[in-house]
Amino acid sequence: MDKVTYVKTKYRQDQWEKLISDCQNSGLQVDKWCKKNQVSRHAYYYWLRKIRMKACETILPAIPDQNKSIAFAKVELPSRYSASPVITIHLSGASVDVRDGVGQQTIESVLLALKKIC
Repeated sequence: MDKVTYVKTKYRQDQWEKLISDCQNSGLQVDKWCKKNQVSRHAYYYWLRKIRMKACETILPAIPDQNKSIAFAKVELPSRYSASPVITIHLSGASVDVRDGVGQQTIESVLLALKKIC
């Protein structure tokens, strides 16, 4: 894009940013604001989309390439964590499995939460 086209586009975008801000701050519905200000509804939404897209490009980080492979690491748990529960508590509508190594505070918190919902 040459300098003149860039400046022209930037100027037009700045004007539309002001118009869109004015519309959003007016308290009017978009259609009513457009009619009152002699702005095409189509042009309003066209520029709103362009401005939002530009904001997304500058604010959000680049989306990573979808073709990159994803690697997972295997996590080995210490032997103190058993796969099967040591204690199972059945309540109306809920079951809680308590495994070896779970702290007393965690168990108390879960039981208090269950008491509130059951």
